Amino acid sequence: MADIVLLSTADWDHSLWTNKQHTALSLHRAGHRVLYIESLGLRPPRADRQDRQRIVKRLRRMFSPPREVEPGLWIWSPMVIPGGTRGVLMRINRMLFSGALAWVLRSLRFRSPLLWTYNPLTGRYLNLKRRAAASTSSMFSAAVYHCVDRIHAQPGMPATLIADSERQLCRTVNVVFTTSPDLQASLMRLNACTYNYGNVADQAHFAAALDAPHAPKHLAGIPKPRLMFVGAIDAYKLDLPMLTALAHQRSEWSFVLLGPVGEADPDTRITALQALPNVHLMGLQPYADLPAWLAHADVALLPLQENTYTQHMFPMKFFEYLAAGRPVVATRIPALRPYVSGALLCPPDAEAFDAAIAMALAGDGPPLQQRLALAAEHTYESRTRKMLADLQREGLLDAASSGRSMLRAQTRTWPLQRLLMPALFRSVRLRNRCGRSEVGRQLLGWIDGHHPIEPQVLDAQIPRLIQKGLYAEALALMERSWLELGRTDHLHHLLFRRGARPKVLEEQIALFETLGSSTRLPLSYRAYCRVVCAYRAAEAKNPELMCASLAALDEVATGLENDPNTPLCRQGNRFNRAKLLISCYATSLRLHLTLADRSGAARLGRRALQFCARLDLTTIETDTSFRLTRNLMRVLAINAVEAWASADVALYWQARQALQAVHDHAHRPEHDDREVQEDHRGFAVQVMDRVALMDPALADEAARRRATEDLMLLLFRAKIVDESWRAERLPRVLPCFEGFLKPHPATSSTP
Repeated sequence: MADIVLLSTADWDHSLWTNKQHTALSLHRAGHRVLYIESLGLRPPRADRQDRQRIVKRLRRMFSPPREVEPGLWIWSPMVIPGGTRGVLMRINRMLFSGALAWVLRSLRFRSPLLWTYNPLTGRYLNLKRRAAASTSSMFSAAVYHCVDRIHAQPGMPATLIADSERQLCRTVNVVFTTSPDLQASLMRLNACTYNYGNVADQAHFAAALDAPHAPKHLAGIPKPRLMFVGAIDAYKLDLPMLTALAHQRSEWSFVLLGPVGEADPDTRITALQALPNVHLMGLQPYADLPAWLAHADVALLPLQENTYTQHMFPMKFFEYLAAGRPVVATRIPALRPYVSGALLCPPDAEAFDAAIAMALAGDGPPLQQRLALAAEHTYESRTRKMLADLQREGLLDAASSGRSMLRAQTRTWPLQRLLMPALFRSVRLRNRCGRSEVGRQLLGWIDGHHPIEPQVLDAQIPRLIQKGLYAEALALMERSWLELGRTDHLHHLLFRRGARPKVLEEQIALFETLGSSTRLPLSYRAYCRVVCAYRAAEAKNPELMCASLAALDEVATGLENDPNTPLCRQGNRFNRAKLLISCYATSLRLHLTLADRSGAARLGRRALQFCARLDLTTIETDTSFRLTRNLMRVLAINAVEAWASADVALYWQARQALQAVHDHAHRPEHDDREVQEDHRGFAVQVMDRVALMDPALADEAARRRATEDLMLLLFRAKIVDESWRAERLPRVLPCFEGFLKPHPATSSTP
């Protein structure tokens, strides 16, 4: 269970529920404690009735403690000066908010919580600057920015202030979630961990429309067919002129619009639309009643403009309409294009909408079951589960779950005790003799349970524990180092500096088996521990351990394959998911070959081909995309060997095309001056030279076999030096390919 602080841009009881309230509920229902902080205000207040009412309501609540709406879900209205986002007022608001928040977290006994913010000005209210050795802020274990709109494109917003603050926020937080592909593309340049999850729906709520409840009394007298829109009626996003023209030319259709007018755009004018007799503005309706309204709609509409705001938005109503079983006609904005199977998408002009609505009324659009199936895949529960999995893979969720409580045991400490005890604990922990006996280790464990861990203690203890072979205890300290201090430097040193490891092979295996078993360290480190352990198992020629390593690597690889963000990861070298997956493939291939397991190696090769069909190397981090080329070519090359052994012409050409794409990427101009230890380009050239000679159309079988043997060598070696080098090393490699070298029935096919 994690503690999550959700900083919203909407009040909890606002009549139009948005991502913020639904996400808070889904996080809470996933088992986490949530503090929902109501809007701090993004723009100066307007002198209208709506804003005056909001200010009065906020003044009534701002001196009240958080109210618990469900066990473990609190709502809090902080005290801030409305519109105070600059200058002296901003400094006052920062002091008021940060101080009050610290008090609230202590009163709720929140441990080092995760910050989940929707407010692009968050960095102006809170200190989110990362520590030098950690990826956490001073008050929070980690921070997430959930960007659901291009907020500064809305009318009346301080656009420059919001845009500048959002850029800085994205650079500071650990993870960014977005709701549209264009938002992801624009923010990914600022934060490599930027993932896209579109808006979803409360499926259970809107599916009530399928039970055909009685029509609301205000709807009963409106003739059919009824074309319904549900949501805020604002001129900056709805194409009101187009809707007016459509209603004018289709007087036999009833246009039913539910929602407030000018909610975010006070300049919205609907006089011409309102004057038409077949247009019915029903005003804001309770959220609980929306399924009953939609149950009696013949078509649900999303008549959006095409502009900067809608280019970056994902309308929440889309999946709500589908969950209610309604045929949907919507503007073809970028976020909706992947879901054309569930709706009729068209340009925002009256003729196109007219034709699409006529199709929907005639029943020629996507069928009901297809619409419902699409809606069932996109719920708040499923989206939140995927987001939490992302945070879990990064190790951020555990940090919020297991962080030390901000309110430590409420035992009274005297000033002299607070001064002397830390120094005493540090001196005891740093002594060499403490870790030499079971009693000493128990004493250290007791001290660590009563006093926060410190960097200098870790630096002294972890190497000693590893030197003594106490790997489980070293792991426990590494986990605390990550969860409480955000440090992974000791583990990083063991993984990528071979001189730091134990000298004896069996001890290395035991160490990395222990480290890889962690469930708290970040995924990348756990996976690379498995990789190191697998290579050491192969070196030790331990079949049982190699099989166990294969199972562990397969679990990691399957998770990465099922993650839609893996082919798009913009993280750097050690933390890039695509590179991590390919490292798992390459390591597994080495184990399969060491075990002379042809079928396992062949299956792995085809998995790599399937992944490469989804991977565009130009979209992931540039340096990483170059560094992974050698391992990727190795895994793809096993398909060429399998094609040769089974006379599978189609597989040969599939492998050759995939290998050629990786070869060409390695030779792109942006990699000309790249400094790496390995000669990736030379390796790519040698692989492609041999693959070309393996062409099934060539008649020289001896040349084809020789090229295949060379490729087998390259699967283990970085390059082929000369003939004498080849003659010496080939006999050591061929036993690994025993299954490929045996005669097999030909299964010839055509490319």
